[in-house]
Amino acid sequence: MREPMTASAEGAESAQEQERGYWLYVPGEGAGKWEEFRTAGIMALNWDRIGDPTSYPNEEAVIEALEAGYGDWGGRPTGAAGMIRDFTHTMRPGDVVYARRGPTEIIGRGVVRSEFRYDDARPTYRCVRDIEWTHVGSWPLDRRVGAVTLQRVTENTSYNPAQLESLFRDRNAPPSSTISALATSPQNAHEPGDIADIYTRENFLVEVFVGPEDLEQMLGLLRRKKNLILQGAPGTGKTFAAKRLAYVLMGETDDSRVEVVQFHQSTAYEDVVVGLRPTAEGGFAAAEGVFARFCRRAAADPGRDYVFIIDEINRANISKAFGELLMLIEAEHRGEALRLPVSGELLSVPKRLHIIGMMNTADRGLALIDYALRRRFAFFEMRPALDHPGFLRHVEAVGSSRLEALVDVVRRLNQRIAEDEALGPGFQIGHSYLCLPAGNPENPGGMDADVTSMVRYELEPLVREYWFDNPAAMDESIHELESILP
Repeated sequence: MREPMTASAEGAESAQEQERGYWLYVPGEGAGKWEEFRTAGIMALNWDRIGDPTSYPNEEAVIEALEAGYGDWGGRPTGAAGMIRDFTHTMRPGDVVYARRGPTEIIGRGVVRSEFRYDDARPTYRCVRDIEWTHVGSWPLDRRVGAVTLQRVTENTSYNPAQLESLFRDRNAPPSSTISALATSPQNAHEPGDIADIYTRENFLVEVFVGPEDLEQMLGLLRRKKNLILQGAPGTGKTFAAKRLAYVLMGETDDSRVEVVQFHQSTAYEDVVVGLRPTAEGGFAAAEGVFARFCRRAAADPGRDYVFIIDEINRANISKAFGELLMLIEAEHRGEALRLPVSGELLSVPKRLHIIGMMNTADRGLALIDYALRRRFAFFEMRPALDHPGFLRHVEAVGSSRLEALVDVVRRLNQRIAEDEALGPGFQIGHSYLCLPAGNPENPGGMDADVTSMVRYELEPLVREYWFDNPAAMDESIHELESILP
């Protein structure tokens, strides 16, 4: 006997652990239902004569219902039953769907946003899932794809997932090729400006000055450990990189699934997990903190990745701030639930929620982080990227000879800082200090004036702090910075 068509809770949890699925789909015969489905934010199949497919005890019963409802198939309708099984059971929220018209044209891309439902209120095509149609247009294919209504895309099909996704990576596509189905879908009402763009490894490597091997290392650590700290000297782009690391993990620039907070010395358990807050009636009530609320958002959307970003993570007492959740953020304890003592509510940290923290290694005012935090996080060192090709192209684009001279000076300063026993590599000056915009209308004096301001009011104070107890090194470093100024 085959597997039942209705998934158990255990089966649903197992499905969530699988990799994202990719599907080719024809919206009605000859794609005749495309406009209706696109506008409604759905995809649907028309096996109405058998009723709700999930009401049958197993796939064999579905096959028998198909034979009875649709006549002589010239054989057993096992293919149709498999398609129904895929649509009702295998497909899951977060999967990507490519709508096609004919064998050589893609007309839309969408992301599954709901479990299967059988909608009796629809006159036809009652087997339904909600879809966020992210792209609409026409993308021709140079090879034919399968003729079935619903087909899973794998490495062994005419096109693999990477090849189909590459159709939608052109950020300069005309507006007609990308529309907001979110605006038309009642289940996902966002503003048109909230459309998430596809975000790839290539996008990340253009924006963040690290090498491909560093990116793969960060992604690998984040997926395995679930929790990652980007540590490094000031100005190495940790905060900038963290947000874009979240994007590349999710595969799109969806800020609705990213929460950014900054910790400080006063950050407490009540801010992060749960605490008592005064009510309008004059009493107190339990109110969940920012991380607990984010966990619930992620738990309600199990098919997609969520990222919680903590700037200055070492400024708070992490053990106190997270309390009992410090255990639950460990990878091996994800999905386990604990009852919060203040509210009495159960809370778990979802398996697809990731935490990225940032930490300055040059902050003298902070003690070393404790072992409880260290063993729950992986640590990746962000370094100054003054010789990265992307950074050098940026400097060239700014077009300031004074900036180019300053980059050379900072290289020499960083060498001196790294060799100083009282400082070390963790105190080097990061490239972000030198990332001036190509044009600044707020500064009529031009780029050279910006460079002068950067030297006088950013770099010199930093150098004075570094060598406050070594006047000779301080004077030498400031003199070198001043040498590029008029």
